[in-house]
Amino acid sequence: MTLGVIFDMDGVLIDSESFYFERRMNFFKEKKLTPGSKNKLDFVGLTEAGIWQVLVPDVENRAILKKEYQKYRKAHPLDFVKALRCDVKEVLAYLKYNQIKIALASSSPENEIKAMLNQNNLESFFDFVISGESLTKSKPHPEIYLLSKEALHCDNYIAVEDSPVGIASAKAAQLYTIALKQDFPINQNEADLIIDNLSDVINVVENWSKYKIMRNT
Repeated sequence: MTLGVIFDMDGVLIDSESFYFERRMNFFKEKKLTPGSKNKLDFVGLTEAGIWQVLVPDVENRAILKKEYQKYRKAHPLDFVKALRCDVKEVLAYLKYNQIKIALASSSPENEIKAMLNQNNLESFFDFVISGESLTKSKPHPEIYLLSKEALHCDNYIAVEDSPVGIASAKAAQLYTIALKQDFPINQNEADLIIDNLSDVINVVENWSKYKIMRNT
């Protein structure tokens, strides 16, 4: 039996949702504009395109502001080393040592994913990496997880998510789905299991036979 573990990035490997949200709000504040939503939960788990549909409902203005924001984002980058959760390397090292396939399936832009992996020296851990830019349909559609499953080619899979749309995407692809608890209110009830720390993934893998049986009963 082979096992593959597929991680989301934002909110899972890195604690970034609050930083991204504040950066967007500051951009609109400096522009003296009101965004389509000031509720952080409206953006959690969305692709770049989905985020901007919420931020700027008007298509014409959206394209202009999005282009300006690209420059703003470069001038205000996230420090991925500081954002990395403390137990990420422990979990990835454990999975790699035990010959478990690892994928990263994130709605974030490809350049953000590459920057995170590069700054934290994590590239060698992953057997497959896919961004939201590679998709025809974004989460909660299961495409990102279906492509990840195809690439890893395992008998069983575990997804590690945080947002409702990410959980829905993984469940639709028929993955056993773990939700990492966040420090803000978010509905994770559709996940198979909610964990407090990323290192809890190790326990699930070590006891996979038990969790697999519980899922099928």
